[in-house]
Amino acid sequence: MAKFDFFSERVSIFGGSDQRLDLNPQEALDLLQWLTEHRDALYGLAHQHATQRPSREKLLEIHIYQENLEHLDKLKAAIPGLHEHMPVIKVLDAPMDLVTERAIELLKELQVEYKIHPLLEEDNAFSQG
Repeated sequence: MAKFDFFSERVSIFGGSDQRLDLNPQEALDLLQWLTEHRDALYGLAHQHATQRPSREKLLEIHIYQENLEHLDKLKAAIPGLHEHMPVIKVLDAPMDLVTERAIELLKELQVEYKIHPLLEEDNAFSQG
């Protein structure tokens, strides 16, 4: 696991096998910008194994279209463990055990399309409040 430190005017990154990288303030800002631009991809890769759950575990999947993106922060606050994916629309998922009844009510109030996996036997599994 990497460790980070801010010494005087240098940012240091320590790797797992006593490797050290020192960055000046501009290099650190460049790295921060790059990490910010690639945040979603990095998050997805880092949590890829965590989101590959057994097929029988229930998972809430939310589809948010452009016109509903203003609700994204409310949904993230209401549903811990929500993971964002990067298709044309926002696809978010969270383990059902972290989804409260209030969160489901919020989805219905906001009229956001969602489905719960695994599907029982329904072909039309998407719901919209």
